This record gives sequence, structure tokens and C-alpha cells, in this order.
Amino acid sequence: MTSRTTAPEPRGAVAAVVPTYRARATIERVVERALSAVDFVVVVDDCCPQSSGSLVEGIPRVHVIRHDVNRGVGGATKTGIAAALALGAEYVVKIDADDQMDVSFVPVMIGVMEEHGDVDLVKGNRFADARTLRTMPLGRLIGNAGLTFLVKFSTGYWTIVDPTNGFVALRASALRRIPYERLADRYFFEIDLLASFGLSKRVLAEVDMPAIYAGETSSLSIGRVLFEFPPKLLLRFLRRVLVNYLIVEINVASICGFVGLPLLLFGTIFGIHEWSVSVASGIPRPTGTIVLALLVFMIGFQLSLQALFYDVQFAPRTLKVHREPESAAGGTIARVRVKA
Repeated sequence: MTSRTTAPEPRGAVAAVVPTYRARATIERVVERALSAVDFVVVVDDCCPQSSGSLVEGIPRVHVIRHDVNRGVGGATKTGIAAALALGAEYVVKIDADDQMDVSFVPVMIGVMEEHGDVDLVKGNRFADARTLRTMPLGRLIGNAGLTFLVKFSTGYWTIVDPTNGFVALRASALRRIPYERLADRYFFEIDLLASFGLSKRVLAEVDMPAIYAGETSSLSIGRVLFEFPPKLLLRFLRRVLVNYLIVEINVASICGFVGLPLLLFGTIFGIHEWSVSVASGIPRPTGTIVLALLVFMIGFQLSLQALFYDVQFAPRTLKVHREPESAAGGTIARVRVKA
């Protein structure tokens, strides 16, 4: 990996990290717009076959880093974060190179963290704008809906609306407290980042913003998501449950969950087994056997449901931020609504 940087930026700077791969047509425009909203930009050329990083070399306040091998969007973002922190950034914003993110929202995202000291991560929310439902490709829309539901289970952020949005802003001090270099290298990076923050139940914020689609073809395969993401989400869910409900604290949800889930699983397996035996033999199962299977299943289901209700009720807060187009003075304002 080779890098081309200049002198460190002063403390308190806002840095944009732009991973680029096959983005020759848009990278210059994205960097130009990013420079209007941040103090400096770190472009990570992720072994791009088009050498898109070379197009922005030499531009003032732009630092270009090249990967010798392709590491995916997560790997490139982690490289950019490390460089931004080394250059003295206080805030780091990740912007994709495909020109689908409105950088005019960067000041709003940074402003939320400056106003709310307990917020270390701000994400974009594309679904507050009704136009998103009309412009987003149908495949992406369906995939996002299913993935969002699974991410809520995995991370504990039950009120999050758009967890797959890659437009994120982070506080540098928070990044230094987490092992971000261990996060996933590819498209699972954003979700893995949320899961890492969810372990410590940190407050995050979502800023309403429109999505920008112009017929681009996503390089993220729906089939890959369906096969690769669920096992990873399950592992993050189990880690969260273990840490938050056995190690950090044992509470009502711990008891209900760790008693209810085994009963639910046993009741389900036992009931299916007895039913299959009855079908194969043609002999109805005794009433007592049926009642036992139903009773164990119902007790397990109720206890598991109570554990889920507790998890949702005490989920980390998510600030919902809406920026009005213009204030009376002609500028922009941000209205923040806190949602537990």
C-alpha cells in the first residue's frame, strides 16, 4: 500500500473519507463537492482498475492512499479513517464515490455531534423523503426492508430507520475507543460499525436526507446479502445478548430470554417430532403428549416475547434530525426530535 499525503491538518478538522473503486466518472465531482463541506479529504483507491484515485492527486487538501490489493469498501474506509485520525481529524465523514450522497448535509451531521455530546455516530436516513420510495430501485427497496429488520435484532437499535445507509459521520474520540480495524472489510462494514456501537448502547442520530439515484448499477449482489449477511447478523446478535444480558448486567430480560428460548426451542422440536411420528404411523398421539408440547411451547414463547419487549423498551436512543430547507434568515436549521 502506498500513500501520498502532506503535513498534518490542525486539530478540530473535519475529514471526509472517500473509498473509490470503478468510480472514474464521478470521483472528481465527489471530491470537489466534499471539499466545500470539510477541511480535507482522504481518497482511498482500493486497487481500482480505472486508477480513479490518480484523477484527484495534487488537489490541495486531498490525500490519496492506494491499496495494492482490493479490500472492499469496509477495508478502504478503515484505511481512510486511520489516515484521517493521524492527520488530526476530530470528525470523520464517510462519503461514497458514486455521487449518491448530498454533501450539503455534512455540516448538519457534524452540528448534531457538536450540540449533543453523547452522540458519536450520525447516519443519513433516506426514507424520511417519500420520493425515495419512488426513485429507489425495487430490488434495493425490498432488500433494505428485510435487512433493516434483521439489523435491529442484531444491533439493538430498534428505532433506526435506515441502518444500511453508508453516509455516516463519526467522532474521532469514539473511533479511538473501538477496535474499528477489526470490523468487516466489505459491505458489512456499516452494519458491523452499528453492532460495535450497540454493544455499549451509545446514542446515535439519523439525519433525514434524500436519496440520489441515476440508474447506477449497484455492485452489491442481493444473493450475496441473502447468504452472507444473516450468519454474520446472528453472530453479532449472540455477542450483544451475551455481553449486555450476562456479562454487563443480569436483569428481567436475561431470565426471560435464557429460560424462554430453550423452552420455545424444545417445545417446537418436540411438537414437530411427535406430529411426524403420528403422520408416519397413522396413530394419533396421546392427549397428554399434545398438551405437553403446546404448554412448553406457549411458556417459552411468552417468556421470549417478554425478553424481546424489554430489549425494545430499553434500546439505545436514536435522535431523529430533520433539516428544514430554509429558515427565515435564508439559512438552514436542524430540528432534533429525541426518540427512545
